Amino acid sequence: MSEIVIVGAAGWAGIELVRVLVAGDVDFRVISHSDDGARRLRDAGARDIVRADLGQPGTLVEAFAGVRTVYAIPPTLHPREDDLIIDAARIAEDSGVVHFVYHSVMHPHTPFLRNHLRKARVESMLHSTRLKWTIVQPSVYAQVLIAMFGDHHAGAVGVPFDIDAEIAVLDLADCAEISANLVTQPASHEYATYELAGPLVTMRQAVAALGRARGVDLQPQTVRVDRGPMPAADKSSEAVADLISTYAHYDRHGFRGNTFVLTQLLGRSPRTFDDVVGRHFGSATTAERHGQVRPNHNGDRHVERN
Repeated sequence: MSEIVIVGAAGWAGIELVRVLVAGDVDFRVISHSDDGARRLRDAGARDIVRADLGQPGTLVEAFAGVRTVYAIPPTLHPREDDLIIDAARIAEDSGVVHFVYHSVMHPHTPFLRNHLRKARVESMLHSTRLKWTIVQPSVYAQVLIAMFGDHHAGAVGVPFDIDAEIAVLDLADCAEISANLVTQPASHEYATYELAGPLVTMRQAVAALGRARGVDLQPQTVRVDRGPMPAADKSSEAVADLISTYAHYDRHGFRGNTFVLTQLLGRSPRTFDDVVGRHFGSATTAERHGQVRPNHNGDRHVERN
């Protein structure tokens, strides 16, 4: 019987976590509400797949039976994501779950961003439960930026916010490494809230890194916020509005954070956007070409920072 269950496992963050747990030979269960999600999870190596739906809370009762730790990732830009996760947390509490890990967002208490405030509401609710909770607050994923801007041909690349705004960019693999530790060593992380801010990068720098990796000349330029790419918006008007407000916030304020907590949890320097781009496109980063790479304690390559 699996003592760990991942809710929202079929998305980007969930799939990466599944791969890390599979590689570590960890026994765990995943929840999927669709055939397509179940297929992605099987392809990632998951074996214990339970059909359940956050929108039908009763289906979670069986999925949480005998489980000690729940790792909950909300559906991206869902207008009721707070209600869905709160219902899941209440069922977990009633089912005897001990530890509830919530995958939130960096800077959840940002009044301008409705999608962040929904996560802040979940965080507040968890504080009032009997559950032993852990909250992770990741910044922007490097892989999202690659998906948004990585397939452009040479020439102009439209960015829906100031191309010189500083954005904390997190490698999904770094996030998954930490998440796996939270669910396999829960006692060390009870009642902790961790801001996972990746290294700062501007879109001018990010687009340049993508161009170097692909061998093309990419020229970033700021476009209107409503002209930007809409990943994961699913054509929902609410999701599109949330993305537009997010872009507008980045345009005015950037999305900055400090890497100290992330570095401490990893036990090494976090991967930069250049590192992730190099891995994604199979090209070495500048540091790798100059031999400034050493393995870390997990056997991954680590780039020394001067």
